[in-house]
Amino acid sequence: MPDGDGLPQGVDPGKASVARMYDAMLGGEHNFAIDREAVAAFTAIDPQVRTLARANRAFLGRAVRFLVESGV
Repeated sequence: MPDGDGLPQGVDPGKASVARMYDAMLGGEHNFAIDREAVAAFTAIDPQVRTLARANRAFLGRAVRFLVESGV
């Protein structure tokens, strides 16, 4: 349930979230500046972070398709 600033209860726009960082790495729009700053810090350490996030998302898509096609 949103609070006074329009954010759901428990969402802190001043603290990076792994889920929002993942969204930022994938080029999504559901993240805050703090999340993008954290991604930039990780990218400075390992430039492949965004590539790995995209590879992870692609794997998830393949895995789900396989399971659906297998009748699971």
